[in-house]
Amino acid sequence: MKKFLFYILLFFCQMNYAQGGEYEDVYPSDVISPVFNGGGMQKFNEFMDKEFDYSKVTKPGKLEAAFTIDEEGNLKNIRVTQVLDTESAIEIIRVLKKCPKWEPAKRNGKPFVVKIRYPMVFKQKQKPLNVVPNTNDTSSQNTNLSGEDNSIYNTAGIEIKPDFPGGLKEFYTYIGKNFKVPDVKDLKGKVFITFVVEKDGSLTDIKILRDIGYGTGEEAVRVLKNCPKWIPGEQSGKKVRVLYSLPISIQPSK
Repeated sequence: MKKFLFYILLFFCQMNYAQGGEYEDVYPSDVISPVFNGGGMQKFNEFMDKEFDYSKVTKPGKLEAAFTIDEEGNLKNIRVTQVLDTESAIEIIRVLKKCPKWEPAKRNGKPFVVKIRYPMVFKQKQKPLNVVPNTNDTSSQNTNLSGEDNSIYNTAGIEIKPDFPGGLKEFYTYIGKNFKVPDVKDLKGKVFITFVVEKDGSLTDIKILRDIGYGTGEEAVRVLKNCPKWIPGEQSGKKVRVLYSLPISIQPSK
């Protein structure tokens, strides 16, 4: 039996993009699909279109997230399965986390869990952003009162990028010595992670965009929380806060 497939083409801020959702598993014909806001995937597309900040997208390509809808209609196991850029990955996770409850899928009158894969394809490049305001940061909201620049900069637009003492090679040496790889046969892949390098070199707002399961994301967060301080980034001769992203490669032990 074919998978259920929903697709819609929309336009926003002169950027062409396509979005839609697809069930990851094949379900019997007697299954009642989950319902969002009185409708199906199209209603969910409308919610995403309204809540998603498209200024976060800095290049064309495909962004894809996956999640499950549990028996109570909550979105769980939210993850980015295909990263386009750091900003849009963080944004899609933010929007999915604030999503209202669905009416869960049912079979024989009983709710059950379904898996959803949700792609967003952007056709036209937008102008890159150099400064990303962090609306969740209270210190950033008080910038005008203190006169201090607490904006969060992208590495693409910063004059002096933050760096680990000794360079990235030393950083990955630190990761290799401290990251505890799960005892899983032939486990390999990449953990994509973002964090903010503060003005004093400490790391905050550590987030996992994608991991390979078995606690690899949680372990990456643990290691970064214990990481030595970085050399902070600078803009116009002043230390600034910078959003940084990188992958951590995991290879099977020999």
